[in-house]
Amino acid sequence: MEKEDTKLMKLEKMDKDDYPEELREQGAAALLLSCLLHTRLSCETALALDKVKSNILGGGKRSQNSNSSRSSPRVSPTQNPGAAVRRSHFDDQQGEDNSEDNSNAAARNLPGEPPILSLEVALRLIENYVPHEVPSIPGLNGIIGRCSKPFEKQLTESDLRDDQSRLSINKADAQKYLYPLLNEDENLAEGINVTAYDPNGKEFEMVFKIWVSKIHVLIGGWKAFFHEHRLRKDQDFVTLWMFRRLDTEKLCFVINWRRLPGVTTSIKRKRVRMNKSIDQLTC
Repeated sequence: MEKEDTKLMKLEKMDKDDYPEELREQGAAALLLSCLLHTRLSCETALALDKVKSNILGGGKRSQNSNSSRSSPRVSPTQNPGAAVRRSHFDDQQGEDNSEDNSNAAARNLPGEPPILSLEVALRLIENYVPHEVPSIPGLNGIIGRCSKPFEKQLTESDLRDDQSRLSINKADAQKYLYPLLNEDENLAEGINVTAYDPNGKEFEMVFKIWVSKIHVLIGGWKAFFHEHRLRKDQDFVTLWMFRRLDTEKLCFVINWRRLPGVTTSIKRKRVRMNKSIDQLTC
């Protein structure tokens, strides 16, 4: 922060004639971005930014570092930046992941666990999410043939258990979005070998299968997928597309996800549908 303050002081002392007009806005933006990491955002602002990001990127690439369980130190613009950095460093040494420390941090207006979202806010974020009809993944341009419409699923505890190692897919979603792409010679009871792509285009070999005539799952590489991306139950919502490659006709999936940090429970699909119906009645 001392370096940033020095840069700001030099910028303020710089004569206007010495600083090109076209670079002034860029310089101000650069200074703002350099301090953004240490800025505390309100819950409303964070949700608004996440919605804008989802609308623009359609749930696009996510940095693996963003899935880290440790939150970046942030301070309010009204606080002293130097003091905030020192306090954040002290909290790091004490352990940010400890629940008791997090509650103490909240009492002192320090970074901690994100606030729990109300059911109404969570439902709004879920129902207003509109992913791209066709996924945009590195290495797949021009080879995506027939493609299903995307659908979203909230991850559950059983989806992330090592002893089960499967991603369950709702039967209604499978029948509505996935079945139309299946060939007559493909047998879900026996399992269909598929390639699943993450947002960066990395391949994970999986098997699309049906258990006990009603439970649709992705098994095999799913365990490696959720471990590598450090996915979390309840908070992470995966978006799935299924498509056939134009060059090989092989069945493939694209799996993307978005995180709603304040969600701490399972959101029932019935609640989402009910919330939409209420909105339609009140319009």
